[in-house]
Amino acid sequence: MALNGDSAGFWSYTHRDDEIEDGRIQRLARKIANEFEGITAEELDVFIDKKNIKWGEEWRKRIDNALTGSVFFMPIITPRFLKSEECRREILHFAGHAKSLGLEELLLPILYFNVAELKEPDGTDEVVALVAQRQYEDWTKLRLEDEDSPAYRKAVNRLAVRLVEILERTADVEPPPVTLTEDADPDDEPGMLELMANAETALPSWANVMEKFGETAREIGERVILANDEMTEADARGAGFAGRLHIAQTLAEELKDPVNKMGELGRQYSADLLAVDPGVLGIIRLVEAEGITAENADQVQEFFDTVKTTAGQIRDMVRSAREFSESLDGISSLSKSMRAIVRKMRASLQAVVDGQAVLDEWERRIDEVSGLSQESQPGPSVTG
Repeated sequence: MALNGDSAGFWSYTHRDDEIEDGRIQRLARKIANEFEGITAEELDVFIDKKNIKWGEEWRKRIDNALTGSVFFMPIITPRFLKSEECRREILHFAGHAKSLGLEELLLPILYFNVAELKEPDGTDEVVALVAQRQYEDWTKLRLEDEDSPAYRKAVNRLAVRLVEILERTADVEPPPVTLTEDADPDDEPGMLELMANAETALPSWANVMEKFGETAREIGERVILANDEMTEADARGAGFAGRLHIAQTLAEELKDPVNKMGELGRQYSADLLAVDPGVLGIIRLVEAEGITAENADQVQEFFDTVKTTAGQIRDMVRSAREFSESLDGISSLSKSMRAIVRKMRASLQAVVDGQAVLDEWERRIDEVSGLSQESQPGPSVTG
């Protein structure tokens, strides 16, 4: 099997999961790499330790410059992985780049501990949805096997063979046309300037969704503050726990509609952003490939400014969302009826936080492209 000799795999997991497994997760990565090399006589360069600076350096280099059909991303899916903002950011980051190049197969999740949300994904968690859409490898029973057992070794071989097959299929994949919406006509490819104009129109609409999200969060916060004041008054009257319980149950009922609205807005924002992410990355890649000329400089500058302004506005909203999420701890302890409400709010807030990771990546790529243009072109510079 002749491959390009530059194959790499990025292993994403939480270190605590690996500690719980006594290092088996890292050893699995090395076993797969060794099996791959045995099959192909070519090395699979596996990056395992995210604490090592080389992981981050290679991650950026491969993602930006060499995400061809030879770079895998293998997230080890566990309940703890789904709670890790860093792990969630990495999978969203890779998925956007892979989709923009038509290389979704390079995202290869490994389900290591059972995750209840994967059995019946409800669309509220975009990371869970991404994993559910992929043909993930189920390792939940294999992790219990002895590492030298025939069952374990056969499973390692099967996964290594799958990697080779994916590399063969993706070797000559051409990037799909850059589009910003799923209903765009692939046979009618707009130019770079038209794509940027479409993006400038779309970005403010996402910011509007976030603004509505923030308004709903503030409404919820005001009701919670009012309920806390009522509890203070009830305590002063000697109403006791019965008084507190009545106020908490009333609050839970009052919050149902705004919390449901918050959930819908969070899902809409996150789903729309992830759907358009490959298109925006494609536009940035076009600018990088075609360069910033005197003819398109104004339009490129306007596009870059729109993206970065929107990212900055939403970053402020995300900061408020984080603060609001931290304030929910005390609310969930008020009554059993409040716990379900708080879970829904946390899920909605997570969707917003995940979306910021996508915008951060746009900003980073814009800064790099702008920097390249400044280095390569004399005269007036174009900055993002």
